[in-house]
Amino acid sequence: MPSWFPALASILLASLPVIIWINIIHRQGEEKSLYVKTFLIGTLSVIPPFILIILFDKVPSLDVYAYIKETVADAALAAVMTNVVVGIVEEIAKNVIVRVIDKRHPEYIQTITSALKLSICAGLGFSFAENIFYFYNIWIDERYGAADLFSTFIFRSLFTMCGHMIFSGIFGYYFGIGKFAADETEFARWEQKISPLMWLARLVSRMTGKLTIVVVRELNNLKGLFLAMGLHATFNASLDMEHKLPSIMVVLLSAIYIAYLFQTKSGHLFFSMTKRKASTMAARDEDVVLELLGMWTREGKYKEVNDICDRLLERDPFNNVVKMFKAKAADNEKMKKVFTSLKAVFEKNKGVQTSQQGIGTLLDVNDEKVVLELMKTWYKEEKYKEVLDVANRLLERNPQSQGAKLLLEKAIDKQKVEEVFNSLSKLFKD
Repeated sequence: MPSWFPALASILLASLPVIIWINIIHRQGEEKSLYVKTFLIGTLSVIPPFILIILFDKVPSLDVYAYIKETVADAALAAVMTNVVVGIVEEIAKNVIVRVIDKRHPEYIQTITSALKLSICAGLGFSFAENIFYFYNIWIDERYGAADLFSTFIFRSLFTMCGHMIFSGIFGYYFGIGKFAADETEFARWEQKISPLMWLARLVSRMTGKLTIVVVRELNNLKGLFLAMGLHATFNASLDMEHKLPSIMVVLLSAIYIAYLFQTKSGHLFFSMTKRKASTMAARDEDVVLELLGMWTREGKYKEVNDICDRLLERDPFNNVVKMFKAKAADNEKMKKVFTSLKAVFEKNKGVQTSQQGIGTLLDVNDEKVVLELMKTWYKEEKYKEVLDVANRLLERNPQSQGAKLLLEKAIDKQKVEEVFNSLSKLFKD
């Protein structure tokens, strides 16, 4: 086997999941080359950790890993602390890459979601470069075989690579918020909802003399970085202690959070970096309307907020703060519906338990419609047992439900026919 073959094979193996992930991240209408460029630049983020290793080798007094091993008596704890440091160093390296990309090409990031996606691509680049070294070391080590290489390929391509992208994505989200700090700060002022971060930014601004916007930007960057480092460190430590469930939960919950961020309208809001067109509305009048929007947002009147925003944008179409009120009202309304649905589900379960105890509770008309639709779906899928069970429970709570009675009768008839065919089938088999 030529000496170059293991290296080439490792590169090809590491490239396979990258092609899949890039296509998952990319959406129709977006420029794929932008993600590919960011991915390629992201591969450079492996350089700082390697530089540190070389530096520690040349200057032993600076070797953090050696210091941990010498001072921590418990070998397991020392290994965990070392992995925590590794996670922190890697996230800082990816953070630097994202900052450099935005510095050289600020036009790449014009929405919070684009900041999130590009950061994910940077994390993908780091994981790709790291995977090459893992695959190569296993390939040339005679102690390992094809099965070890395959299992490592699957684990690192699906799980570890996903973790790197998610941790980077969380930083990218807050990096995007920080980049558009001017509009975020203005929005917070009208919303009159002072977050701890905004309060701290104002305090630091007074103490240092820096603009509040600049402080807000850096604090958001640090917030995203610390979250990414904390999750990465927890992930590494859990794996090192052979507690796979916590590491799986870290990746899974973080992935759910990233999926939610992708769905928010505020994340896709386009922030124009060019000079904005003047409003046709007097500044004083617009301020009054913005104050009203802030009050209605706090009171949860999202429909009213949306209506006013539509009217205001007709007069001032380039006002990012108004766009943020509209987008966040839509996001909050969606979340409100989710929580309402969950609450209804728990109330239904509670109502079923109560009816089983002999205390009947009427079911809301809208909730009954949802249940009936579900029963119809089950009926089409020939799940007659489930239809019978739910129909009986529904009739306990609402004895006059014609829909439940009809589906109950149909399910009974279908179940009888099914039992007849089953009996005949057994008879002929015998």
